[in-house]
Amino acid sequence: MALTWLAIGVLFSITIVGIPIGRACFEFAKLSAFPYGKEIIRETELKGKSHTSPAWRVINLVLNVIWFPIGLFLTLTYFVLAVVYALTIIGIPVAIVYVRMGQFVLAPAGCRVVSKKQAFASAVANEMERRLNQ
Repeated sequence: MALTWLAIGVLFSITIVGIPIGRACFEFAKLSAFPYGKEIIRETELKGKSHTSPAWRVINLVLNVIWFPIGLFLTLTYFVLAVVYALTIIGIPVAIVYVRMGQFVLAPAGCRVVSKKQAFASAVANEMERRLNQ
């Protein structure tokens, strides 16, 4: 599955317009290959709102709106797979991964896959920055 997402990312990255979706496909390939110990967070949460360009946020929003019909189909597919895997005791960890993947694929532009430590560190840094700005 990771190789498929990698190939789709390369196809999207051929055009300049598709580069943000291609980046999201590369992130999804990373999550598909190594799903455990990872978090999916938005770039605005990772870098902070003040460190991401408003134009880039608008581009990501537009791309997520365009991607929505495809993402909805893929999300439903991942959720059905999660239910099938959850019916077995052994498949519950895989079902949890499929639910996380389904959430990510619904609106992937502007998301990053990072380690849990990095996600926690960025959350703490954003909270400290928010408190200093009050």
